[in-house]
Amino acid sequence: MKKTILLFVLLCTAFFSRADQLHALTQAQAEKAVGYLKKETVVVLWCSCCDNETPKKITVNEVFYKKYPDGKYYSVVLKGRDENGNEVEESLDLAYVFVKKGKKAKSLGKVLKFECDPCTKPFDWSA
Repeated sequence: MKKTILLFVLLCTAFFSRADQLHALTQAQAEKAVGYLKKETVVVLWCSCCDNETPKKITVNEVFYKKYPDGKYYSVVLKGRDENGNEVEESLDLAYVFVKKGKKAKSLGKVLKFECDPCTKPFDWSA
């Protein structure tokens, strides 16, 4: 019985941890991501693992990284505008940021060769 409960707890932890795969980054990872995103004009933000989440096209205006309060990790922040012209500022999880590679949208985490599961295969870019 104890093993069953432990297995259940581990499975739940794995399931719920998928939503924050590449949010807390090393400084080197954050710098690499910011360098890449500064060259992009449009990205798609979409947590395909999350319930009721729809893809959002964002025109990139500014991207930077900042240190977490703990001083150990960093996050990448994107400022831009959505398709309706609304200002957007989001701290990113790189697993769920999609960039144009050829005619496909690919997870930035995968493009940068960081370990992650974007929960979807590359899809057609229509931006």
